[in-house]
Amino acid sequence: MLTEKQLLKTIKDLRQIKPSQNWVSFTKSQILGEDEKKSFVPFWNYGFTNFRLRFALVSVLFIMVMLGSYGIVERSLPGDLLYTARRVVHKVQTVLLPDQEKPAYQLKLANDRLNDLAKAPAKNLAPTISEFQANISEAARDLARIDATTSDSTVIKRIVDATKKLSESRQKVESLGVVIGEKETIEWNNALGKVVDDLIKDLEGRALTDGKKEVVAKMKELFEQGKYSETLEFYLLNQ
Repeated sequence: MLTEKQLLKTIKDLRQIKPSQNWVSFTKSQILGEDEKKSFVPFWNYGFTNFRLRFALVSVLFIMVMLGSYGIVERSLPGDLLYTARRVVHKVQTVLLPDQEKPAYQLKLANDRLNDLAKAPAKNLAPTISEFQANISEAARDLARIDATTSDSTVIKRIVDATKKLSESRQKVESLGVVIGEKETIEWNNALGKVVDDLIKDLEGRALTDGKKEVVAKMKELFEQGKYSETLEFYLLNQ
């Protein structure tokens, strides 16, 4: 069986692999929770021709079987023995996503860690908070790599929705007296602010109608107040 280090090394080599479009669509719907009513089709039916990719995915599935079941692994917490397998699954899913969809997925993982904090025993609090912080930092780095001015509106909407959900979950956890820290959240807000700033500058450089000029003016007002998520939400509502 592959160790986590060996499997993650294999995963890093998979970035240049382009699986069939049908399989990509299926995987995105599973990872992002999209409401696509499709019956399950095993991944080996989707035309993988690269041995290393098949080997890595089969290894992950084998780990799931050896450790009991996927459901048991998904309920494990940072600090638990089974969480290593859960983390590997997350790494595989992240590699398979397009770059533009990675920030929202990392925020989803961060939100999962906040949900874990609400039920984690004291011994799991520190590693769970560390995982949360790592997900936020990775989301910020992924966000810095995308160009919002050319991104599809659905990509921006996922980021907005994930940011709002994260804020709500954080408030619930902090109401329980759990101290999470601000460094990574500030890092995310800075990255989000850069996206909003680039978007506003791009809009200002276009020939706009009077109505669109009012939209941009309102976006600048929200931006200057530091309401980055609200700025993007307003932008989406007025496209």
